[in-house]
Amino acid sequence: MKNWIPLLRYDTLTNKRIPDPEEENELPYDEEAFAQTDIGRELTQNLELYRKYSESPMHPEVIAYWEKRGLKKELFDYETEEGKYAYSVFTPLDMKTNKKYAMIYFSHGGGVTINLAETYGFNTLAAVEKYIVVYPNNGGRSNNEVDTEFPRIMEALREKKYPIDWERVYCAGFSSGSEASVCAACTCPEMAAAVAVLPGGQPFKDLKFHTGPDYYASTKGLRIPGIFIGGTADVASYPAPWILDNKKKDYRVHNLDIWMRDIAQIKNYRPLSSAHMEELLANSQDPVEREFGLEFDISYSFHVQGADWLGGEFYGKDGAPVMRYARAIGIPHVVWSSQANLAWDYLKHFRRDQDTGESIYDPVICWGER
Repeated sequence: MKNWIPLLRYDTLTNKRIPDPEEENELPYDEEAFAQTDIGRELTQNLELYRKYSESPMHPEVIAYWEKRGLKKELFDYETEEGKYAYSVFTPLDMKTNKKYAMIYFSHGGGVTINLAETYGFNTLAAVEKYIVVYPNNGGRSNNEVDTEFPRIMEALREKKYPIDWERVYCAGFSSGSEASVCAACTCPEMAAAVAVLPGGQPFKDLKFHTGPDYYASTKGLRIPGIFIGGTADVASYPAPWILDNKKKDYRVHNLDIWMRDIAQIKNYRPLSSAHMEELLANSQDPVEREFGLEFDISYSFHVQGADWLGGEFYGKDGAPVMRYARAIGIPHVVWSSQANLAWDYLKHFRRDQDTGESIYDPVICWGER
């Protein structure tokens, strides 16, 4: 990015990047300069509605705001148990009862509310791309009860007779919600067609929801494709250059290895090792390998909304991109519309056969409505 420079720290002897000693959610960066970028300005604008009506999520102005953008907002279970089990539902205003609509179950970040998550960019697409978005509180501000809330809310939506395309239900989330999205999909794999994890490595890094072999057994052998999106200045992104000296690195590598082999079920699976990943992170001449520490089936770079991106994919036996990574250079622990676009463009191509549980990839599908 030309208009701001992350204030990254480097070891003067090895010239390697040094992580935040407290391993918070981002590496040091120039916050004032970032606020003047296209992404920074978008984030500020998106927060205006939340800041004004954070305590009144169904204020008439909030309803009108979303109606102007082609969406109907509803809120359920808000008045019980201090809203721990509340969830909001956004549907296109022109939704047709004789059509079915894909749905994204989007889990909020840790310590924040569902009405803040509503500003992350997925709503902006919903009216145009014709899909439904659900924002659950998942038992509170840490998403601790997502494993029971996900199936409960899905059943409630069935009873309310929303025209949901049950083959195309996707789990997505930001920060703590990224872990929640993986938890929901793993505990109820027959309900989830794919996941979008923002930032892309947090489930393998922080592990609020344990992701070991016993936990993954709940997937019943069903494939769960996923896109993993983040920024290079986000410590929650993983794998990444700062894993080199981390005490949990072997544990994290093991969890990622399980996901690649058993959950995403990549075709050309090769066992991961800390030593090989460290070699790629430190010495690879390929910028994508040097950022992710992984050897993808295909890698690439692109430019979106003032940010340069690095990406890579692993394919399944059917040729589907069962794991897709994308990371924006210099971007910290935030979520904005470009990430939502990338996530939806990936998710919409997958569906889950409701009879067999098979994960099916459709490369030509365009909309959430069918």
